[in-house]
Amino acid sequence: MKDLLSKINDLKQEITLLKSQNRRILECAVTEKKALERLAKKAQLYFNNSDLAYIVLDEKQCIVDVNETFTHLFGYTKEEVLGLHISTLFTSQKRYEKWWHVHLNDGDFEHVSNLEYRLYTKEGMAFWAELFGKKFMDEEKALSIWSVRDISLRIKSRNTIAKLNLKYQKQLRDMETILNIIPVPVFIKDRYLRYIGCSRAFCAYFGLKKEDILGRTVFDLYPLEIASRLYEKDQEMLNVSHQTYKINTISPLTQQEVTLEIQKKRMMRNAVFDGFVGVFIDVTEVEKQEVYLQNRIREEVDKNLKIQAIYQEEMVRNAKFSTIGRMAAGITHEINTPLTYIKGNFEMLIDDIMAIVPDGTRKNVMLKDSQSIQEGIERIESIIGTMREASQKSHEQKEILNMYELLCASLTLCYHRSKQIVTIHLNEKIFDLNFSKDEYHVTCNVQKQRIEQVFVIILNNALDELIKIESFEKRSLHVTIFQEHEKVIVRFCDNGGGIDAAILPHIFEPFESTKMSSGIGIGLNIAQQIVIQNEGEICAFNEDEGAVFEVHLPLVKEAETLLDKRRFI
Repeated sequence: MKDLLSKINDLKQEITLLKSQNRRILECAVTEKKALERLAKKAQLYFNNSDLAYIVLDEKQCIVDVNETFTHLFGYTKEEVLGLHISTLFTSQKRYEKWWHVHLNDGDFEHVSNLEYRLYTKEGMAFWAELFGKKFMDEEKALSIWSVRDISLRIKSRNTIAKLNLKYQKQLRDMETILNIIPVPVFIKDRYLRYIGCSRAFCAYFGLKKEDILGRTVFDLYPLEIASRLYEKDQEMLNVSHQTYKINTISPLTQQEVTLEIQKKRMMRNAVFDGFVGVFIDVTEVEKQEVYLQNRIREEVDKNLKIQAIYQEEMVRNAKFSTIGRMAAGITHEINTPLTYIKGNFEMLIDDIMAIVPDGTRKNVMLKDSQSIQEGIERIESIIGTMREASQKSHEQKEILNMYELLCASLTLCYHRSKQIVTIHLNEKIFDLNFSKDEYHVTCNVQKQRIEQVFVIILNNALDELIKIESFEKRSLHVTIFQEHEKVIVRFCDNGGGIDAAILPHIFEPFESTKMSSGIGIGLNIAQQIVIQNEGEICAFNEDEGAVFEVHLPLVKEAETLLDKRRFI
């Protein structure tokens, strides 16, 4: 009995112990259940609040579960979408079949990613989605879970970028086409000062292909000294928007020194330096032309300044001569009256000497002295006549004359004096009063008496110099008349020693004279004015041991006669 009670007690204790253990197990189970429930809620919370839409499919591709993000993205409620076939979400059956057969290999897949497809919402709005899928087992059921991300913005951006890229490529091709047709070298550099573009002319200048230039720097194309300077100028583009300068370098093809004018324009991207575009022009010839033009301008300015100085000097001289001419006119008028009185009375005095003074030594002396006085009076009268001529303008009409005949008349006027000084040769023949005046015929339209005066002035000047030579036989005066280049030229050549080199440049200016005892130096100036008025020119120069004066007058062809034309040498 005691044993039985003891066993019963032991059994009770075991039962109590088992109850206690069951209670602890139950409590642990409840705790684990609560933890699992909390974990399930958390997983469901994360599942529903993910930024990705999740779809769980069974083996037949029917939807068995979705999260809340799916319902927001597609517009379906969970109840509406459960049991639907996944093809419902594709925009076409063809796209679904491609997804199933190609990417899922008819269901024989483990996981796939980065699939881009257009899907439909409940309202029929299509959008681009990125799909990630993976198979898993749940209580021996083969399921797959798919994440869906709306990538419409990404696709839109990508398409925009693609369009912009195409547009950029087209612009780049257009720009390259434009660059290639520009006849001057154009280049583009990046922010690191490397060549990233250039024109065909740029390549031709260096004799390189485009691919041999892109990515290079100036140190690869230019001599070191020039490259260093160009690199410094390139760095300045970080702080300036535009640059223009010139450099002297060696042409890589011709090895000749050239001058290049370089112009550059900075490029900015987001307010940051992003390189520049430049162009250079070979201005070597332009520089030479500019230097030449500057020299020509300087020469012309100097020439004009000299001309202006000469013109001003001429104006002053003309003003002085005009004043002197007016004074001479007044003086000659004032002198002429008493001179006429003196000349008349002196002629009466000679008549008285001849009538009253008896013949003898005294009478001879008086007549000799009278002759000297008479020569002085005539000299004064000649000077007054010359001064009157210089101060007046001739109104003599021009007429067509045989210049040979006119020259003979001038020689005749001087003959009474010249025969005592020198033998004159006209066209290599000795001139005298019986000389034929119509042997030659060459005509000009001139003022007869005025041109005669020119010839007489030149002849008298030659006689004044020749008389200084003691021997008659050593004196020479040759006069020639001939036609040359539509001109009639009359040349006077003597051997009187020539014209002083200091006076020669100014020989035709008034009051320039080589005569020490007589003459006031206006004869040749008068001669020059007369010749100019007759549309000719007069010149003087030294030749051999004497002076040469030439008078050039226009030939009048219309007045030529039917006589044979002759060339005078």
